[in-house]
Amino acid sequence: MLKIKSFDKNSIAHRLGIKRDDVIVAFNGEPAKDMLDVAYFDSQTDFSVTVKRTSGNFTFDVHKDANIPLGWDFYDDSYIEPRWCANKCVFCFVDQLPKGQRKTLYVKDDDWRLSFVSGNFVTLTNVSDEEIARIKNKRFSPLYISVHATDDNLRRKLLGNPNARAIMPLLRDLAAGGITMYTQVVMCPNLNDGKVLEQTMSDLFSLYPAVQNLAVVPVGLTKYRCGLQNLQFVSQALANETIDSVERFDAACFAQTGRHFVYCSDEMYIYAQREIPSYDYYGDFEQLENGVGLVADLRYQFDLAFQDASEAKEGHFTVVTGVAATPYIKEVLGKAKQRFPKLSVNVVTVVNKFFGESVTVAGLVVGRDIVETLKTCKEVGDILLLPRVMLRETEDVFLDGMTLDELRKVTGKRIIVTADGYELCQAILECE
Repeated sequence: MLKIKSFDKNSIAHRLGIKRDDVIVAFNGEPAKDMLDVAYFDSQTDFSVTVKRTSGNFTFDVHKDANIPLGWDFYDDSYIEPRWCANKCVFCFVDQLPKGQRKTLYVKDDDWRLSFVSGNFVTLTNVSDEEIARIKNKRFSPLYISVHATDDNLRRKLLGNPNARAIMPLLRDLAAGGITMYTQVVMCPNLNDGKVLEQTMSDLFSLYPAVQNLAVVPVGLTKYRCGLQNLQFVSQALANETIDSVERFDAACFAQTGRHFVYCSDEMYIYAQREIPSYDYYGDFEQLENGVGLVADLRYQFDLAFQDASEAKEGHFTVVTGVAATPYIKEVLGKAKQRFPKLSVNVVTVVNKFFGESVTVAGLVVGRDIVETLKTCKEVGDILLLPRVMLRETEDVFLDGMTLDELRKVTGKRIIVTADGYELCQAILECE
């Protein structure tokens, strides 16, 4: 129910005569489905909106500039409730979580609406033909799509869903409808690597530029896989083979279009023990949330702030991070310490006991592992620096349920959360 909570008194909505607690039931005479319809029509110029009150329904004609919003706000229960996933992916991370954690950790969403709104990757296995038509008609674009393989039989096996619709006809339909797509492959050894990956890259590139790019990410495996399909870790040798294959294919794409098309995530380069590409390689960093270009962005953002640094800040700083990011954090901090010898900063690496030591990314470090690690460290500063990726997107909570305030109380430390390399530099140095 799209129920209006409030609006600005100077807003278009108020001038039209729309009231608090009005319920939107239609736009242009068609039923209003969800907040996506609200967002869509709020960006239009001429349309009608019908609201329901206890005294009946009322329709208002809207004429406005597309860039000027109506200025209304909605009750929390008006916003999208995530649609549950219809798959049983062999690599599903939720299935690899320990028991007894907060309920929200076990939510498996697979909602194309959240893909459009928040950039969540979805499989499109639970999307109806009616919804596909809606996506195309209202140009809900871009979408972020988990492809994994374009071979449908293999894809159904990977998704654990024998009823998953054929993916390439669906992607072609969306492309013909003007929808931009960003895609990903979670690569599982002996399943969708090698020749299968090459075919997937080729199939997806055939839809360029509708399919803008593809990220190849190594499968993440925790220690909680009892009863699940036996999957292998991505070895150094396979990581090297995959990078060679991806970069070879991408070079041909670049020669044809002048843009990079397929990227390996930073993890793949770390597994392969290879240097991560430079900042310019990653274009607009559309797959940054997928771990593609994180290190390059860290270096670049740190250097931006570092250019304007004048002196070290007072205090002893300790940067807390995961195993994978440690050498890169030490790299940028080493540069800062060389220029400002008085800078007091060190790095504490948190080995992931919660999920298993094979999980090395900072984004999956939990509060209790930070606490236990700090207890064993001889050198811990009075100020802790944590990357924002360790916390939930909308609140200061780690994946194990510990809050940032709880961590402050347990450690007795001041804590600064940094979003990127720029903020990391600003936290330890005086920057103009």
